[in-house]
Amino acid sequence: MQPIQETQVLIVGGGIGGLTLAALCRKLNISCLVLERSKKVTPAGAGISLAPNALRVLDQLGIYDDIVRHGQTLDKIIIHRNRTKWRTLDWSRVTSPFGYPVYSIERHHFHHLLYRAADGDNTVLLDCSVVDLVDDAAERHVHVKLANGAQINADVVVGADGIRSATRRILARQAGLDGKNTIRFTGRVHMSGYTAPMENLGPKNLGVGNWLFYDDCTLTTWPCIDNRQWFIGVKQVERQGQEDMNRSVWANATPALVNEAYGTRFHPFAETGQFKDIVDRSERVIASNVFEEVDFPTMSKGRVALLGDAAHSMTSFFGQGACQAIEDATELANSLHQHFHKSSLPPSQAEQQPPSSNLIPLLQTYSKTRTHRAKAVAAFSRDYASVHTGTLLPYGLGSVVRKMVYAYLPEWGWTWGLKWLYGYQPTVCEVGC
Repeated sequence: MQPIQETQVLIVGGGIGGLTLAALCRKLNISCLVLERSKKVTPAGAGISLAPNALRVLDQLGIYDDIVRHGQTLDKIIIHRNRTKWRTLDWSRVTSPFGYPVYSIERHHFHHLLYRAADGDNTVLLDCSVVDLVDDAAERHVHVKLANGAQINADVVVGADGIRSATRRILARQAGLDGKNTIRFTGRVHMSGYTAPMENLGPKNLGVGNWLFYDDCTLTTWPCIDNRQWFIGVKQVERQGQEDMNRSVWANATPALVNEAYGTRFHPFAETGQFKDIVDRSERVIASNVFEEVDFPTMSKGRVALLGDAAHSMTSFFGQGACQAIEDATELANSLHQHFHKSSLPPSQAEQQPPSSNLIPLLQTYSKTRTHRAKAVAAFSRDYASVHTGTLLPYGLGSVVRKMVYAYLPEWGWTWGLKWLYGYQPTVCEVGC
């Protein structure tokens, strides 16, 4: 029989949200372990967008300078309708009111920064799949059972295991529900990639993104370091079979697959004007179905909490999925610090209290606060996707709305409209506000 490990916080899932929480726990002197089902840490995804609402706490963690060195600010956005240029947006104006710009960075490199901040070699346990958890209020710990037969005991368990969260399914099953995640396929497929430096681009192209609206799809390219391009193509697809609808990431995506869908499209940064020039420079490509949450669950139950896509998956049209997971981790870290380090009772009395006496109310407050925020951001992301794809209104009016927003909305309107999103910047005060 394997020895039973114990920790204060057990995080299920070694993605961005889970590693952010682990790094914050390390700063707060809270012991934690991270369970990751993958057998090794390998490059995944293409790029990632980091907005001011996430960058402040990343600055607290001490990795902002690395983001600056290895990322690229979004300074301008050129908007086209087919081959017709609508306008150029000055996106650098968000830096002054919000304190930080928007950065694009290779996803794998950002994951590595978080892994290092979390002391991943000593914190992350690979090849660990959770099969059950038992949260008995009479017991001092939550017991987590793994597929390999091991058991880990923790004061708190956090499900940060993504859109098809095993933690969430276990909680649903124990509540007498069907144990399935309440996510819906949107009917859209994303094809994305991260390129080598584009040799035909120069200094004037650094920090310049592109939004291109075609009749049957959209293309977005975000600027990355050294004029690398992170691209995302979005298409509505015909109804797929149930097996296809249930998959998130497609297996064996290739540049040829992306070129089949988008290769002949116009792009102003392509050397010949065709998007295939950019795709052919790809170092990595990914194809994935897009899902969104349809029934937000509670983000805590007993001594178990959820964060990120495990609780509130959303469309990626405004690049807020990772940022919301980082926000979740920050708010949850504050609750955990209050539980482990700020008990109002003297030590002699605290020892006599049930281990969850103040923890559960703190997690319930976390759940209430974060659910409200996540619902608002998910609704914004969904509506923005409809505007972006020209489908907000029927009878062709969606295209009219799209043109009004992207061609005519003043730049100050964009900044004003993002105050509620970018201006909310949670921090962990014990780390240093």
